[in-house]
Amino acid sequence: MSDQVMNGVIATALGSVAAVVLLLPVAAVEYRRDGRLGPRDLLTLLAVAVYGLALWTYTLLPMPVDGDFTCVGRQTTPFDTIGAIAWGDGGSRAGLSALVRDPAFLQVALNVLLFVPLGYFVRRIARRGFVVATVLGFGVSLLIETTQTTGVWHLYDCAYRLFDVDDLILNTLGATAGSLVAAIFIRRTRPEVVWPTSITFGRRMIGMVCDVLFVVLTGAALVVAYRALQLYVVGVEFEDLRAQPQRLLQWGVPAAVEAAAVLLGGRTVGEWAVSVRAVARRGPTLLGRVLKLLTGVGPLIALMATPQAWSGLALLLFGIISVAAAAGGREHRGLSHTAAGMDLEIVQPRAYEQVSRPG
Repeated sequence: MSDQVMNGVIATALGSVAAVVLLLPVAAVEYRRDGRLGPRDLLTLLAVAVYGLALWTYTLLPMPVDGDFTCVGRQTTPFDTIGAIAWGDGGSRAGLSALVRDPAFLQVALNVLLFVPLGYFVRRIARRGFVVATVLGFGVSLLIETTQTTGVWHLYDCAYRLFDVDDLILNTLGATAGSLVAAIFIRRTRPEVVWPTSITFGRRMIGMVCDVLFVVLTGAALVVAYRALQLYVVGVEFEDLRAQPQRLLQWGVPAAVEAAAVLLGGRTVGEWAVSVRAVARRGPTLLGRVLKLLTGVGPLIALMATPQAWSGLALLLFGIISVAAAAGGREHRGLSHTAAGMDLEIVQPRAYEQVSRPG
């Protein structure tokens, strides 16, 4: 498999993982900005993550090992790379065919095209025009070129990728062109936000996924931090690492945060991300929140933390029951809210409430 194909595979795989990791913060932003997170938003998240990883893979990979590389210099003469294109008789079919096979032309075209998506994303996500896209394109390109010329910030003794000032020019041009082309299809002005009046099944599912991601990613990050502290600061050998503190960090801390969020605020971390909350329909509020915790995120974390062989099947069954229970009913309350006698409602931003409140 060629390096370029392998780079594409790596970018797609790692970009997909990054999109999953970023789902919780992106959901929190979108549900507060537009009141929804639709399929187009999810596709945009995936595209941005894959594109960001593609910039890394195509500009820095493959990274050499064991000193098996040749040091390269710098190309600091503006338009020198562009001037190397053999334009020939561009008006004939043969001339055009030769042009598209010219390595210099292909390098120039790739450098422009590589940054066109950046200009599009600046207009699509940040709702900013070509000036911001141009500045950001230059900044990102400068960061890449500096990383290359310093040997990945002195990780290597010398640069294994060429610093080319024309890359700065072409990358910046690509970002500008992407923004200008996107202007044909995307309006910079923000459309009027019509806040949803009911909770969709998709919103509930994203909230559940965000809870799982919060527990898994927070626990994993704490375990990695603990191991790094013990191995590189305290000086403990790997085989001497204690398992009990790691389990408490991995499952106890996320469980404590989720419990505090439910008991004090009436919603899990995932429900906070999708901007919904539970309100008592009957009985004391605290009792309802306790029942919500004991029939919702509580058993989820307990089953995830159980090392027994049967826990995987039990977790799968619990997940299926929870999803099925949330599929129907009023506001897709689900198992925990039905058991707790609680209703779900959308939490609107205060600014929107002040605008929409009559009188």
